[in-house]
Amino acid sequence: MVDGGDLFGRRNKNDQHQTRFLCECTGDFGYDGIGLGEADLNYGLPFLMEMIEKYSLPFTSANVVNRESGELILPEYLVVEKNGIKFGLVSVLGPNHKIITMTDTDSGLDVKDPVATLRDVLPRMRKEVDTIVLLGHLGEGDTDTVIREVKGIDICIMGHTHRTLKNERIVEDSIFLAAPHEGRYVGRADIFIEESDGKVMAVDVNLVSLDDAVEHEPDMLARVEGYKASFEDFKLAKRAAFPRDLGSEKEKYLGGRACKSCHEDTWAAYAESGHNQAFTTIRKKGQTNEPECILCHTTGYRYKNGYAEERPYNHLVNVQCEACHGYGTEHSRDGKWLAQAQDACVTCHDQENSPEFDYAVYWEKIKH
Repeated sequence: MVDGGDLFGRRNKNDQHQTRFLCECTGDFGYDGIGLGEADLNYGLPFLMEMIEKYSLPFTSANVVNRESGELILPEYLVVEKNGIKFGLVSVLGPNHKIITMTDTDSGLDVKDPVATLRDVLPRMRKEVDTIVLLGHLGEGDTDTVIREVKGIDICIMGHTHRTLKNERIVEDSIFLAAPHEGRYVGRADIFIEESDGKVMAVDVNLVSLDDAVEHEPDMLARVEGYKASFEDFKLAKRAAFPRDLGSEKEKYLGGRACKSCHEDTWAAYAESGHNQAFTTIRKKGQTNEPECILCHTTGYRYKNGYAEERPYNHLVNVQCEACHGYGTEHSRDGKWLAQAQDACVTCHDQENSPEFDYAVYWEKIKH
C-alpha cells in the first residue's frame, strides 16, 4: 500500500490543523511507503518529522537533502517483503516543484537530479530486493522521461498529477500507475510476479472512486464528525483572539484611492511600495484566512468598519494609507497624522515579524 506524496494540506493554519488529523488516520491505514511531495514540507521539516515519528508514517525520499549538511532528510529507500518477494520502494521529487514552507521561502533544502539519483541508487537496491517500485513525485511528463532514461524500474506510481490512469501504461519495461487527486480514488493493481527474478509478468488494474456509492465505515465516520466539531472550535478560537474592538462605528475607511485625489505624488510612491503588495504576499502562501496574517496585510482588520472578506470592506486589502494614518473620515491637517503613522509602524514591524526593523532604514523604502 503506497502513496505518491502531497499528503499534507495548503500553507495555512487551518489546513495544518486538518493535516494533523489526516496523519493520525493515515498512520492507522498501514501504508508500506509514502513518497515525499513538496506539499509535505508546507509546514517545515520539523513538522514533517513530528508527524512521521508520532504516527509511524513511512515517508521516503532519495533526492531531497539538507543544504548545510548534504544529508538526506528521509530514508533513501524502503524494503518491504510480501509473500516472499522483496519490494524496494524509492521516491524522487521533481526539482521544479518548489519547496516553500508556511514561514520561509527558502526551506534550506536542495533537490538533486532525479535521473542521476536513481542511476546511483537502483543498482544498490537490486542487491537487496526483487522488485523496484518508484514513487515518482514528478508529474506525468517528467515521470515518463525518468522511466525512459533510468533502467530497472519495475513499477512506477505517479505523483504530482490530477490525471487518473484507469488502466496501466507500459513505458519501456515499467508498469505506470496513477490514482491521484486528494484521495478521491483508490487504485488496486493485482500484479503477477515471477518469483525467480521479481519481474512483473502481468497486471490487472482496478480504480475505485470513493463517492457516495461507497458506504461509510461507522467508526471512521464518527471519528471524522468528531474532528469536524473540534475544527470549528479551533477556528472560533483563532478569530476570538483578534476581536473587532478598536476604533469607532461612526468612522469609515475611505480607501487609498480617495487619498490619491489630493496626494497624487504620495500615491505614486505608495503604488510602487511593498505595502501595496502586502495581501499578495499572504495570498501566495495561502494565508488569507489567518487572522494573525490578515492583521498586518490589510487595512483596519481589528478596527470597526475595517477589512473583512465581505463587501464593502473587502476593498481594504494591502497596507493602504489609512492602515498607518487612521480613518479617512478623521483626516487631520495639523500634522498629527504624520506622528500617528510613525507610531503605527511598530504595530506590525515588531520583534517577531521584523527583528531588524529600523525606522530610518525602512522609511527609505516607502518615503513619500
